[in-house]
Amino acid sequence: MLAVRWLFPRTEIHIDTRCLDCGQPIVIRMHGEEILEVNPATTVGHVNIPFAKALTGEVTWGKA
Repeated sequence: MLAVRWLFPRTEIHIDTRCLDCGQPIVIRMHGEEILEVNPATTVGHVNIPFAKALTGEVTWGKA
């Protein structure tokens, strides 16, 4: 979800969603690199790439 900020530069992004595990509502607001609101505060994110491979350089992200 946080990748959507690249699609809307200079715009505040507001995401209303639900936890896939328990169904609890989640609200995220961001603008550029700044996260303005996360509710509930215990919300965590997931990156769907093997982080260990990113550390070794096998997987990269960002500009090609």
